[in-house]
This record gives sequence, structure tokens and C-alpha cells, in this order.
Amino acid sequence: MKLVTEQNDTQIVDYLASTLVSHLEADESVLWLVPGGSAMKVATQVLERLEDVDTSRLCVTLTDERYGRPGHPDENWSQLEQMGFVVNSINAYRVLRGEDIETTAQDFSDKLAQLFATYEYKIGLFGVGADGHTAGIKPHTEAVTSDDYASQFEGEDFARVTMTPKAIAELDEVVVYAHGADKYPVLADLLGDEEVDLARQPAQALKSAGYATLFSDYTR
Repeated sequence: MKLVTEQNDTQIVDYLASTLVSHLEADESVLWLVPGGSAMKVATQVLERLEDVDTSRLCVTLTDERYGRPGHPDENWSQLEQMGFVVNSINAYRVLRGEDIETTAQDFSDKLAQLFATYEYKIGLFGVGADGHTAGIKPHTEAVTSDDYASQFEGEDFARVTMTPKAIAELDEVVVYAHGADKYPVLADLLGDEEVDLARQPAQALKSAGYATLFSDYTR
């Protein structure tokens, strides 16, 4: 995993926007997965950069979602829209569709399998938590070991539907956004050579993607 040390979001926005544009302008179909949390502001700025780009071959969906009725206050998709991440003219898949959580997770898993088979370049923007989670994959949950592309579980804070390490491993590229000293121990593990148990630190799955870049205020 490559580290880019930055104090603001300029470099990650530039990098992610230019990567998406270069693949789209090369006439490739692109799947872009976006997260909730602090990285939402990065995703919103990147989307603004695509206003004058042909996005007919772009598809957007989430890395994970907080389960509930569509539009509930904690829904990642709704929070993204409130920040200006509006994809009305872009092909998109909203995880919450008014179904029970088991059906929602299975539908998301099936959809990811379909999208992975359809789109030529698959890139995800991910955050990392101080507890070692990424996407909605919390430590020591069934999402860590699932054989599906998406899983669901009842977390301490939210019921969650999330892509899994299996799905992350099939991405061509991951771009990771993690700022704050509370995350430094996890980032040190991500950048280190020692093997860390995936169940304890699901963010380790990010290293299984084709290419990975961490943008952070962390320095070695």
C-alpha cells in the first residue's frame, strides 16, 4: 500500500478525479464505490469534478449502508445527497430499497456480483476506523468471513449491510482516506510488513485489492 501524506484533501480529490476521468476517457466502463463517514466530503468533491465528463459508462454504489427505511436520518446515501453527492444523471444502485435486512444484503451481494462482472475498472473509496474496520466490516463479525459479496449483521451502533473482504479483493484499485491520530496504530499496521488477523482488523482486506493508496495525515 502506497502512502501519500497530506494535511488537507487536495491530493486525494485530484488523484481520484483524474483516475476516474482517465479510465472514462479511455472508453472503459467504471464502477465507483463510495463510503459513508468522513470520506463522504472527498466523494462529493470528486463528483463535482465530473460535471463536464461523459459519465454514461460510470456506475456508482456504496461500500456499505446503515440499515433502515430508505431515507432514514443515518442512511449513508441520504447523507451523501445532503452534502451534494447527487447522481440523478449517473447509473447508480441504492442499497436500501425497503426490504428486510436479509433480502437487502442478498440483493446487494447479487448486484455487486453483477456489477463486478460487467464493469471493466472497479475502484473503491474507503475510510478506516480506529477500531480497524473499513466499509461496514466491523471486527469479529460475520461480515469478515462471509463467502458472499455482501453481508449483514446487527452492530453495537447500527444494523449494517456491507461489502465483504471477498468483494474488496476483486477491486482493481482502492483509495483510502484516513485522518486523525486515533487511527495511526491501524495505519501503521496497514503499512507494515507483519501479518495482522483480518478478524481483528478488517481494514487489512484493503491490501488484497489490485492497487492501494492511502491518503492520510499520518507519517512513517
